[in-house]
Amino acid sequence: MAAGKRFQPRVFTSLSLVTTGLVLACTGTICYLKPPSRIAEWIGWRFLGLEKGTWEALHTIFALLFVMAALTHIIYNRKALWKHMRVRLEKGREHWRELTVALGLTAAFILVTVLNVFPASQIITLSDQLSEGWGRDGKTPPIARIEKFSLDTYCHLMEIDLQGAMRELKAAGLTGVSADTPVREIARTNEIAPIEIGRLLERWAVPE
Repeated sequence: MAAGKRFQPRVFTSLSLVTTGLVLACTGTICYLKPPSRIAEWIGWRFLGLEKGTWEALHTIFALLFVMAALTHIIYNRKALWKHMRVRLEKGREHWRELTVALGLTAAFILVTVLNVFPASQIITLSDQLSEGWGRDGKTPPIARIEKFSLDTYCHLMEIDLQGAMRELKAAGLTGVSADTPVREIARTNEIAPIEIGRLLERWAVPE
């Protein structure tokens, strides 16, 4: 095999830094814009076919992969990095202003994030506003995580006649309907969002 065709770990590490960084930026953006959990599961939210939990898992895994790639990159290039740092330290007097500003900005962003003040507070507030926007037009569940309960418990909490609810769901063509089955499982079996089941059952609410 020609020397130029051999697998090169250093190149692989550098490319891994780029690819994992791009995926991390993508998943980070999606996690910033996603609806809160109570709404995401209720409306069956997906992006590019993936659920909220899957995007969060991808973000976590690729964050770890990015850190691993960065550490490997440092190990492979430790001699060059150390030499570069020594040169920079020796010439540090020439760039003390830039170093001071860089360290100051880093410390400032840590501080404003911990204290939740401008501009970090505005960034987080915007994320909250975007997330809560998913709950408009009646998309907020009546009770948080109610789709995790069995149909029997759901009907009890919503004051809905269980037998009438089961007849309604079966008449609508839904399969896998039983009193002990969680609402979200009935929804997944029929490839619909739990909110659709909620809408079907609204008329079976027991009159006050």
